[in-house]
Amino acid sequence: MTRFPSSLPFPVDPQRTVCFSGYRIGKMPGVAEGCNPNEVQRVVQARCTWIVERLYEWGYDTFVSGMATGFDLWAAEAVLSVRRDRPDIRLLAFVPYREQARAYDPVSLKSYTEILSQADYVHCQSERYTRNCCLDRNVVMLDHSSVLVCYYDGLPGGTRYTVSRALDRDMTVVNLCCNRHARPYNLHADSEWIEGVRDIR
Repeated sequence: MTRFPSSLPFPVDPQRTVCFSGYRIGKMPGVAEGCNPNEVQRVVQARCTWIVERLYEWGYDTFVSGMATGFDLWAAEAVLSVRRDRPDIRLLAFVPYREQARAYDPVSLKSYTEILSQADYVHCQSERYTRNCCLDRNVVMLDHSSVLVCYYDGLPGGTRYTVSRALDRDMTVVNLCCNRHARPYNLHADSEWIEGVRDIR
């Protein structure tokens, strides 16, 4: 893995770039309340795929995943699925530290490995884990994007930090979580996007 952007093999235009931030599996709404994790994943990935297709239609062709379990990996898989029919789409994987996946469950580790092998570029924020490497990675993702697609309904953690920073920057924020606590966390998002996401259940 190489550092971004020192050897980036192609230009990245923030006005055409989208990053993702959302909950890990255990905090995902639905899973935390005892719903079938596979069904939650199906819905979340369907929403990710739908919004990636809409954003591509609006001119966004570069997507950035932080590669955490849950939403990050599901979003990256959605990008790769859309890329099969739209080969000009690019997926960037922003890894906070080299051993990020050391404690992943086998399913997530398999997904992580496959995504990295198919990503157009991999950025490693830190060689070793540090207290701030994940938050620093999130800032770098925002620095290179103009849209944040999130899955967030107010819980504390790294997603809250990232969403708050995006809102402070007046970025477009599209929230794929549709419960009542999630409603305030959309900004400049096309109303048809929000309605389209809510229809996917």
